[in-house]
Amino acid sequence: MRVTVRDRALVGLAVVAAAVSVSTGCTRSVAGTAQKAGMGDEPRNNNSEQQYPNLQKECEVLTTDVLAKTVGADPQDIQSTFVGAICRWQAANPGGLIDITRFWFEQDSLDNERKVAEFLKYQIENRSISGVASIVMRPNDPNGACGVASDAAGVVGWWVNPQAPGIDACAQAIKLMELTLSTNS
Repeated sequence: MRVTVRDRALVGLAVVAAAVSVSTGCTRSVAGTAQKAGMGDEPRNNNSEQQYPNLQKECEVLTTDVLAKTVGADPQDIQSTFVGAICRWQAANPGGLIDITRFWFEQDSLDNERKVAEFLKYQIENRSISGVASIVMRPNDPNGACGVASDAAGVVGWWVNPQAPGIDACAQAIKLMELTLSTNS
């Protein structure tokens, strides 16, 4: 195959055009003043650590041994799959794999979680867990997934998603929430 000067020029022009579009496409100015997290208009939940000491532990709020025991899995058969704004684990119990998700959104509310669940057409049950206003959410899932959200210094929640039917995911999610809301750290 013969490469001409014209071909080289076209390739060079394309490379320059791509470089210019990348460099200009990734820059922009944003008005305002940078603020440290928690310094905005929303009031912070400064009493959350005293009221719910386990919330501050983020993904370590419950050990993997406790998580495994709660979902009927061997502690050797659980692993963390994601740590960030939410925490995720996957455990193997005799009934199959179970996905476990925990979240805590300091600036969220139980009312907002309820609105989202209503929008998604989940079955919603009002419940008090460890004396804290909560909702139990059941999506139309053939495997029986279940979530619990509680009004605790923002909103904290647990989802248990079995990969096969036959597991009482709601009992497991409620138990995880009871352990999380415990005031014993």
